[in-house]
Amino acid sequence: MFLIRNARPGDLRQLLKLAHELDSINLPAESSELRALLERSERSFAGRIRQRSRAVYLFCAEDARTGALAGASMIIGKHGTPRAPHYYLQVDSDERYSHALRKMFRHTYLRLRYSMDGPSELGGLIVKRAMRRNPERVGRQLSWVRFLYIAKHRARFERELIAEMLPPMTPGYRNAFWDHWGGLVTGLTFREADRLSSRDKQFIRELFPESPLYTFLLPEDVRNSLGAAGEQTRGAVRLLEQAGMRFLDQIDPFDGGPYYGGVVDHLEPVKNCRSYRIVSGGESAGDAENFLVAREDRQGFRAVKATAIAEQGHLAAPPEILKALAVTEGDRVDAVPLP
Repeated sequence: MFLIRNARPGDLRQLLKLAHELDSINLPAESSELRALLERSERSFAGRIRQRSRAVYLFCAEDARTGALAGASMIIGKHGTPRAPHYYLQVDSDERYSHALRKMFRHTYLRLRYSMDGPSELGGLIVKRAMRRNPERVGRQLSWVRFLYIAKHRARFERELIAEMLPPMTPGYRNAFWDHWGGLVTGLTFREADRLSSRDKQFIRELFPESPLYTFLLPEDVRNSLGAAGEQTRGAVRLLEQAGMRFLDQIDPFDGGPYYGGVVDHLEPVKNCRSYRIVSGGESAGDAENFLVAREDRQGFRAVKATAIAEQGHLAAPPEILKALAVTEGDRVDAVPLP
C-alpha cells in the first residue's frame, strides 16, 4: 500500500533523488530550489498562499511499510500572469492551391502565442524506476490524486487545466527541436533556456520571431518529434486522456512537447469525486470497486487506494484503509473511482 500525501520539508533528501531521475524544472534537482518549493507547497496546502500564481501543491507517494518515497506529482495553481506569461506555440496550417498546376498543399506552421491569464497546470509526475512496474500502479494514484484535490478545493484553481508532456530527448539533456530553432534565435543551450525561463520569461518575447515557422523547413526527424510524447511519458498521456484531457494543438516553445488540457469541471475524475461517510467492510463483496480515498484534517492531506463499496452516501472499505487514513467509522472522506 502507498500513502499519497502532501510533501513535507523532511522529504527533501528523498525528493532530490527523484528529481534527478526526472531532471525537470517542475521538480528542481537543486537542493535550495527544492527546499523553497517544499516550503511554498506546505503553505499552499495550509491555505496561506492566496495568489494562485504563487501556489504549488507537491504530493508524494510513501510506501506504507518502509516510509520510502516511490514517486511525486504536483499542481501549479496558475501558469501565466502579466509578469510571467504562459508561452506556447500554436500548431496551425494554411492551404495553397495552383489552378495551373492542379496541385494543393497544406502547410503546417507554428506561431508564438502567450496568455497573461493562464490555466492551472499539472506537473512533476515521477515514479522511481524500481516502482514503475509495481502492480499497485502508483503512477496512476499520483496522477489521479491531483484531480481529487482540485475537485475538493475547486476555488483554488482556474477554470482550465493543462499539462505539458515531456517529448523525446537526446543524450546530454538536449532537444532536437531546440537545437534546430530555439537555440539559433537565442544563442542559449536547452538547459540554459530551461533554467532561465523558471526565473524570467522576458527573453522569449524579445528574441523569438513573431512570424510563423513553417515546419517543412525543419528536418524530418524534428518535424516528427513535434507534439510527440517521450517513451517514458506515454503512460502519463494515457491517464490524462482517460481523465478527459486532449491535445490542444499547442506545443512547448522550447522542446516541442505537447500540451494537453481541458475544462476542469468537464474532467471525469472531477465530475466523479464524491464525499462519503466511511465505514469498515466491503473487502469481499463482488461489486466492490477501486477508489482513491482521501482525508484532510489537521494531520494534513492523505489518500490511499482502496477496494470499496459506495452506497447511499457511505463508503465501505477494509479496516486497514481506515487505519492508513487515520480515520474512524463515520468520518467523512473524499473518493474518486480509479480507472
